[in-house]
Amino acid sequence: MTTTVERFFTAWAIADDSERDAQVKETLDAHAFYVDPRTQVPLTEAGAIMQYVGQFSKMAPGMPVTVTQMSTTLNFVRATVRFGEGEHSQLGQYTCELNDEGKLVRLIGFTGTGAPE
Repeated sequence: MTTTVERFFTAWAIADDSERDAQVKETLDAHAFYVDPRTQVPLTEAGAIMQYVGQFSKMAPGMPVTVTQMSTTLNFVRATVRFGEGEHSQLGQYTCELNDEGKLVRLIGFTGTGAPE
């Protein structure tokens, strides 16, 4: 289950469109839902999610994206994700729901970790 979440986010750093799209698509349920602070509307199709991830990859080529912490409850994962490295990196937190096959059904992302500043 957690490997799916890690594979979804590591795909963001893949420069090759076909390879990145294949990795993202393999992690998604047929009816996946994705939203974060930068999406204008929820993304509800695999193609739209792949395109969104591809836009990130083109704006920040080679930028590492890594899951730094995870916790699970049943088919839900809370993941802290680091975008970039060093002092210019940013953290986000995602609530992810997986189906019984371990595919991502719903991803809801937030800026930061919710920790007091």
